[in-house]
Amino acid sequence: MSSARKPNAGKKGGKKGAKAPRLSPFATTTLVLALIGYFCIVVAWLHLGLPSPDHSIKDHHLQHLWFLIGGGLWGIALARWLARRHEARQPQGAWLFAALLAPMTAMFLMWPSAYPYVEARPFLHASMHLVFVALGALTTFAGYQYTRVVGWLLGGSLAVMAWLAAFFFGVTAKPNPAVTAILDARPAPAPTASVEGQKVFDQICAACHMTTGAGLPGAFPPLAGHLPDLLAASGGRDYVVRVVLNGLQGAISIGGVTYNSVMPPWQQLSDQETADALNYATTAWGNEFPEGAQAFEAGEVAAARGEALSSQQVHDLRGQLGLP
Repeated sequence: MSSARKPNAGKKGGKKGAKAPRLSPFATTTLVLALIGYFCIVVAWLHLGLPSPDHSIKDHHLQHLWFLIGGGLWGIALARWLARRHEARQPQGAWLFAALLAPMTAMFLMWPSAYPYVEARPFLHASMHLVFVALGALTTFAGYQYTRVVGWLLGGSLAVMAWLAAFFFGVTAKPNPAVTAILDARPAPAPTASVEGQKVFDQICAACHMTTGAGLPGAFPPLAGHLPDLLAASGGRDYVVRVVLNGLQGAISIGGVTYNSVMPPWQQLSDQETADALNYATTAWGNEFPEGAQAFEAGEVAAARGEALSSQQVHDLRGQLGLP
């Protein structure tokens, strides 16, 4: 009896001494890729160690770069996991098409002229960040499904293109010499510049026109040194108010430089906020109101708001007035 029980006792002892299964090197690498991707997305979402994306389009591109890298690593991790669970298949052209289309879509969405429209819509702005994660994942996942090398190469290429978009592609172009001369020749911002107006400007307008009011050559027109000229022209004051309220769509020329970006309407700003922002831009960076002109008031904005012009009609108005 006792001898018959010994084998059972040995089995029990063997179960107690059994070691927990360990992750294979392949599974460990896949998990690490997924965790690094998660870290990159958190860095982008919370701006950890990154400049605020509200400062400039360059900083916005840097945030998008981290979203794309995070999504790309997730795509690689998912593709590796699925490849281990399924038998190897022959490369399919459909995967390569998707892998090439995704990064092109990402670059299109990072086009600077689309930013004002997106910034004006917080839900769309947040959704765009998720789209960048998805496009990064699709690029590497589809490329990996075609061949492993293509997945890694396209993922790396997408990251490089996003980096180039931040530091080149006209986003950080050299300062316009004409604007630089104006800024150097004129005094510092006037003390009468509206504090409340500066808050509105920095939050809404600086993404395109920059905190210096210099804009971006060829993309977004300058306000420094140019806004007073508009206000001094016949009909210019009314035009400026309508640009802010209704937006502007169409090519304009300032100082021999053509600008053809779309400015969205800012109807969500209150009449007082619009007046404050205009007063700030008119008295900052050495700008001054034309002689005899008064500061903008909420009532003036409210009267113009009722017209509800389209952005194209505002552009037509500029041409009719012959504004500089």
